[in-house]
Amino acid sequence: MSSSAPSDGKATDRVSAIASVLQDNILTGHYAPGDRLPSEADLCAYFKVSRPTLREALGRLTARGLIQAKRGAGGGAFVTQPSADLVSDQISALVAMATRLDDYAHRPLLTETRIQLQMGCADLAILRQSDISDMRAEIDLQSDFAISEAEFVASVRRMHLALASASGNASMSILAQGLIAAEFAITPTEGYPTRIRARFLSYHVRIANGIAGARSEDVRGALTELWGFEQNRHLDPEDDQPPAERPPRMRDLRLPPVQRLTPLQPAEDDSSDGAAPDGS
Repeated sequence: MSSSAPSDGKATDRVSAIASVLQDNILTGHYAPGDRLPSEADLCAYFKVSRPTLREALGRLTARGLIQAKRGAGGGAFVTQPSADLVSDQISALVAMATRLDDYAHRPLLTETRIQLQMGCADLAILRQSDISDMRAEIDLQSDFAISEAEFVASVRRMHLALASASGNASMSILAQGLIAAEFAITPTEGYPTRIRARFLSYHVRIANGIAGARSEDVRGALTELWGFEQNRHLDPEDDQPPAERPPRMRDLRLPPVQRLTPLQPAEDDSSDGAAPDGS
């Protein structure tokens, strides 16, 4: 191994030190995926520890997805090649635990982080002139306002993943996948009437058109506006129809227009004390 044995100390410190040394050896390529680590007897002699202490250290590496134990002839601890799904799942769980306050308080933080990451993904997609057919497919699906709300939310999630993939950067894609999984694990699948869907759709079309046209500023502008729109919904998820909000500009959609919205009519009695609505 490329590192020296840890000094004597408490058992827990030894476990951490051994796991750290072996992890460094794996991450630096001293042990490549598929390689078998030295036997338990050799590792115990090298680190001057007992088998229980060594096995606890190996257990930590197993939990991190870095090694896998195989039994029988030719068995031992083998270096794995963690899949993108496994890494993203771990990121999602850690992000959710680190930021969780209550059901809605940390959603804006996840959305904020996702938007910032998407800006970088979009810049790379433009530089690489990436294929965005997956994004276009989700836009086509979202333009069908007859799909269920759950199907719409699932399509929005896939839209985010497609943008991350378009970056052509595996690290950013994995980070985005974990972040999006954490965000959508607490994203409601209800409360998406046609008016709200049209707003999301308009931003998605602008993002896709901006990437296709290599207009980075347009994409960043659309993502910034989407950020503000989502933040407002996070702050008051029950308010799906704020009276001051206007219908989306349909010229931004570049799709057949949806049915025009009728203006809100004041209720005959919208307060418990019978007071007339404010006409200002």
